[in-house]
This record gives sequence, structure tokens and C-alpha cells, in this order.
Amino acid sequence: MQITRLHIERVRNLKTVALAGLQPFNVFYGQNGSGKTSILEAIHLLATGRSFRTHIPKNYIQNQANDAIVFAQSAADKIGMQKFQGGEQIIKVNGDLVATQGQLAKILPLQLIDPQSTDIIDHGAKPRRQMMDWMMFHVEPEFYHAWQYYARALKQRNSLLKSQSRLSLSDLEPWNKMLSDYGEILHLQRQSAVEQWQRYLQQDLAQLLPDLQISLEYYSGYHHETGLLNDLTNSHYKDLERRYTEYGPHRADLRLKTSMGDADTVLSRGQKKLLLTALKLSQIAMLHACNKETVVLLDDVTAELDLTAQQRLIERLSQLGSQVFMTTLDHESVKQHMHDLSISYQLFKVEGGAVQLAVQ
Repeated sequence: MQITRLHIERVRNLKTVALAGLQPFNVFYGQNGSGKTSILEAIHLLATGRSFRTHIPKNYIQNQANDAIVFAQSAADKIGMQKFQGGEQIIKVNGDLVATQGQLAKILPLQLIDPQSTDIIDHGAKPRRQMMDWMMFHVEPEFYHAWQYYARALKQRNSLLKSQSRLSLSDLEPWNKMLSDYGEILHLQRQSAVEQWQRYLQQDLAQLLPDLQISLEYYSGYHHETGLLNDLTNSHYKDLERRYTEYGPHRADLRLKTSMGDADTVLSRGQKKLLLTALKLSQIAMLHACNKETVVLLDDVTAELDLTAQQRLIERLSQLGSQVFMTTLDHESVKQHMHDLSISYQLFKVEGGAVQLAVQ
């Protein structure tokens, strides 16, 4: 979905935003606190149902307001979301109410590239697992359903472990079987996708970190050689003590390795920013190969990457056919990149929450 119109109401300090004729590249500039990032936040909210800055709706819904609204239109679709203070939401696609956020996510694949954050590299398995599963959702049609069944079984098994301390192995047998069946499916799907991802990643690493050899290693979250059912059976008493399920795809991880050791311990902050960018770009490339174009949010990229890295990033996104919404304090540098690369774009000035088309 390439967004041609965007409408935002009651998000943070933004005055009503009504943008039309949006281009493949859309650049928003202004001072800190002007509302630039709030535009990206609103698009993220529409595509995913959540903000990338806070988990609490009242923090992004304007004071004295009960809700926020974000609407987007492309040549083929109209999608909209109304988010309420209590977290409830109303989602519409082409005027029809839909029940799940997943339907919007399918229409609007969205990737946030925020070079300021290196959480995916530095902070545990969860953000890496989420990154992997974002890709899985878009490139593997059966992944979402398998994950739903697995998650339900996991929830039931953990609920039993928490509520009863004298469960026998036979009490958990139905849940162990369901977890094992769907867990093995998820593992095989992830394993295959990560092997493909690795190839795309190496191409982007060659551009952004040409002097380093970095590999992506997938860990299943259980001993896949002997099978998940075997782990669930053998860890029965330990799971009873812990009161949660230790083994399974919900514990999977991606490890980023260099010849000198784990990337999180040996790379500099600057190298981690470039690695993070390469990870995101390679996912976009993988979706592009599946005929799925990604909307990309680039937040304050000129403050975190040098001029060469900025231009390489913009050029790569243009090659991949991504629609980009970018914020910057230094719009002159961005204008120069666009000129050098012969990329058409729209430039918007953001001031005091108001967004206006600027002279290029």
C-alpha cells in the first residue's frame, strides 16, 4: 500500500493533519518538539495498533480528548483507526468494520528504522524474536495461524502450571501434544525464512559494514534434534517449580555473531546502528522479493548516520520501491541527497503541531 492521503486527529500536539498527493519519499522537518515524530507515530499506530513510543494510549491521545483518529488512503484501499483512552479501538477497511489488527497489518506492512535505538541488538531475545516474527507474518502465509494455535496452547499450559502444583504428566499431555505439533511447524517455518533472510542481510552488510563479517544464527528455543515433545516431557517437574513453560518457540532467539564474538559485546555504537539498519533493510528486501512493498518510517536519521550512510540508506530504499516517511532537523542535507539520487519527494515543515507543504 502506497499512501496517497493521510489524515490525523488528536495525536499528541498535532493540529489536524490532512495531507494529499503523498510521494514515495515524504520528508518532515522542524525543531525538536514540533510534532515531526508524532506523524510517524500516528502511521505506526494505524498499521500496528500501537505506538512505538509508549504502550499507554492516554500518553499519545491529546489532553481532554477521548480518542485519536488516523486514516490513510491508497489507490486501492482506505483504512482507518479510532483509538480510545482505555485502549479500545475501531478499525475499518474500505468502510467495513474489521475485527483484528492483523487485517490492517497485511494491507500496510510497516518497518520502523530508528538508528537511535539498538535494543534489538543489546536487549535480550524478545525484540529480536518480534523482529523475526514481523517478517514471518508477511512472508509465510501459514505462520500467523500456527502461531495463534501455539499461543493458545501455551497460555492454557502456563495457566495450569500456575494454578496447580500437583499436575501429573498425563494432565498436561493434551497441551504438550498441541504445543509440540504447532511448535515444530513454527520452527521449520522460521528456520527456512531465516536462511533466506541471511542472504539478503549479507548484501546490505556489504554496503553498510563492508569490513565486518556478521552472521545471523537462529536458535529454536528447544532441542530441535530430539523434538519439543521430548523437552516438555523431560522438564515436567522443573516447569511445575517454575510455573511456566521453559522450552518452545516462544523462547527462540536470533544471535548476531562476528569473528570476534557476539555483536552486542564487540561492536561500537556506530557499528550497531549500521547493523540495525542492515537488518531492517534486508527484511524490506525480502518482502520486496515477495512482491510486498513496505512503508518505512525513518526517524531523525540525519542525526544518527553520517552523510555517506544516509545516502546509501535512501538509495537502497528507493531501489526497493519503499514509500518513506522521514523526519529530520537537517532538511538541507536530505534535499541534497534527493537531488544527487534524482528522487522525487515532498517536503513538509512542522511547526507547533501544524504541518505545511514547504518549498523545495
